[in-house]
Amino acid sequence: MRPLYIAGTRRDVGKTTLSLGLLHSFRKRGLTVAYTKPLGQRVSKIDDHRLHDDAMVVSRLLGEEGCDQAEMVIALNKGRVEKEIYDLDMADQMVRIQETCKRLADENDILIVESMGHVAMGSCLGLSSAHVIQGINARALLIAGGGIGRAIDDVALCGGFLKSQGTELLGAVINKVWPQKYTRVMKATTQGLANLGIRSYGTVPFEEELSCPTMQQVQDLLKGELLSGEQGMRNIVSHTIIAAMEPGHMIDHLRRGTLVITPGDNHANMKASLRAYMISRQGGPLVSGLIITGGFHPGDEYVRMFKELQLPAILVKEDTYRAASKFHETTFKITPDDHEKINAAICLVAEYLDVDGILAGLAD
Repeated sequence: MRPLYIAGTRRDVGKTTLSLGLLHSFRKRGLTVAYTKPLGQRVSKIDDHRLHDDAMVVSRLLGEEGCDQAEMVIALNKGRVEKEIYDLDMADQMVRIQETCKRLADENDILIVESMGHVAMGSCLGLSSAHVIQGINARALLIAGGGIGRAIDDVALCGGFLKSQGTELLGAVINKVWPQKYTRVMKATTQGLANLGIRSYGTVPFEEELSCPTMQQVQDLLKGELLSGEQGMRNIVSHTIIAAMEPGHMIDHLRRGTLVITPGDNHANMKASLRAYMISRQGGPLVSGLIITGGFHPGDEYVRMFKELQLPAILVKEDTYRAASKFHETTFKITPDDHEKINAAICLVAEYLDVDGILAGLAD
């Protein structure tokens, strides 16, 4: 069976989410499955293995041999791309990718290979998606973000790039479609892709849970001091407000899963957040946590109340604007410990993708 290459039309379209779901679905059909993300920039080290941050999530699902299978072949650390441009050795780099993929493919029924970013990334090194697909004799499944015109155009552009390099395009998946527009988008994109001679293997609705960070991820991003609420660090943040208004008005803007960002000297809004947290804990709290900005410690009395209620409160040095900007500019990924999100990804693929059609398309 040919390797399945998961490629994105843009960054952050959900390649890892769909790779997780496909891996699980293939296994449920009795197949042994390997996964690798051979190139990338965000590198973590586990024991003696170098893994892309996305691959760390999939490696957990693979089990004991996950780190070995998902290990990155070429880590593009900061500054390496510029160096390689002047000292290019495409043949050696490609051989390393080919050897890894051949070993994994020979040892399993099917191999999933995830690209970095969009299909042209790596072109500067002769390692774009097109180069890798050809090098490992794979078939490509393009993942595009939701919408109608933009999604079809993105697939046409990226599919055209792949075909111009002589690679085989299996088809496409439209991901992250707003649920209220799902039926319209599904019908229109399926027909629009067919007009281009490209098969749609599914349309996946947007699942808010998959894009929402936990309080732990918020702390990791802002590198703040956790004052209280260790038990609530898995709280999901689905809404954010900057508490720069009067407490009575702030309360009107709260909804379940709200992260309140407030200066540490704004005691009135911290007190209002505590009250909202207390009265709404059943069925999920209105307030998932507090970011206390400016480096202003709220005082022992407030910390004691935070701890009694187990409300996550994180103290950061940045001012409110900088903390909020950093939060909103970040795309939060699934982490290895996000069991709920991993299960949600598995369920989405099982329900909305033509898994058997994909397998048939990979048959030699």
